[in-house]
Amino acid sequence: MHPWLTSPDGFFPLPSYFTLLMVGFMIAIYIAWRRSTRFGIDPDDLLDLSLYMLLAGLVGARLLHVIADGYFTDYVHLCTDPLQVEVPSFVHVSCQVDADCVTAEAGALCHPEQHTCRPAQDCFAALKFWQGGLAFYGGFILAVAIGVRFIWKRRLIFARMADLCAPSIAFGLIWGRVGCLLAGCCFGTVTESAAGLSFPGSARLPSAAGACPKDFDLIVTEAGEKLCAIGSPAFVQHIEAGLIHPPVHHSLPVHPTQLYEAVFCLLLTLYLFFWRSRHVRFGTQVWWEMCGLYALGRFLIEYFRNDDRGLWLGGVLSTSQLIALPFMVVSAWWLWQGLRRPPVADPYGLLTAPLEPR
Repeated sequence: MHPWLTSPDGFFPLPSYFTLLMVGFMIAIYIAWRRSTRFGIDPDDLLDLSLYMLLAGLVGARLLHVIADGYFTDYVHLCTDPLQVEVPSFVHVSCQVDADCVTAEAGALCHPEQHTCRPAQDCFAALKFWQGGLAFYGGFILAVAIGVRFIWKRRLIFARMADLCAPSIAFGLIWGRVGCLLAGCCFGTVTESAAGLSFPGSARLPSAAGACPKDFDLIVTEAGEKLCAIGSPAFVQHIEAGLIHPPVHHSLPVHPTQLYEAVFCLLLTLYLFFWRSRHVRFGTQVWWEMCGLYALGRFLIEYFRNDDRGLWLGGVLSTSQLIALPFMVVSAWWLWQGLRRPPVADPYGLLTAPLEPR
């Protein structure tokens, strides 16, 4: 696990997840730009659309995380009353005045009654997507909405742009999931299979005063025991659940769901690039197959995940599974509608209109 590609305290800190996500989608945009003229699309239109969709994707992904992943109340309190927010890495730090917390690098506020540290007021915390916390489907939905409006205003042909961009979207997701693996997020359930990965961490008992070393989280286990832990989300979760006990330096082996999805997206990308894009029966076929197949793969992989990602219907379905269901249904319907008609020799109208008018 390498959550930072460069030192977080250095001149230019680079978080692994966000950096790989951006690099992946920059390469994906470049690939789509190189292919744009084959679809009768002006490369400048493709770059403009990509910029709008990338920004919309970041905003939408962050919004869904804030709303559905279980942290909404904390973000509200960070703005309205940060004394109600208990950050595990410094809620155990004792203080008398605010300056004590600042000196200890444990937030900025001292709770007047509990005399423990709290974070500074931050009404923009929910918008700081570079600090982590992005939900793909939120970004995808908002990006598509913005993209459709862009296509309509530029009077472009949706089928051309959609089928051009679909393989690149799948390609960008590969990088994002590798970033998840390096960051340790989006981990899976405990497994005894050979595929299991253990994530690092460290745990120890708190001091006699109930304090933990710097940067350690104060964890209250399900059995009510207080422990200090630092490390990957999987490690901290296993400590909290009482599955492992100090002294210990690794989590139990878990399903590497980040790699499962990365490999799945790689296969989906290869299929869309090298087969489906060359054997198109109707316009938007590549797009709907990408949407439907990704939704199916994501729905199945979610059953192996065990991170905090928002659960509904009594824990039966995650947020992503709830969103994936209509994507599968709608994609299947459009594919059925297209495949029941005879194949189209020129599905994008390239013979009659080789390049989109600006």
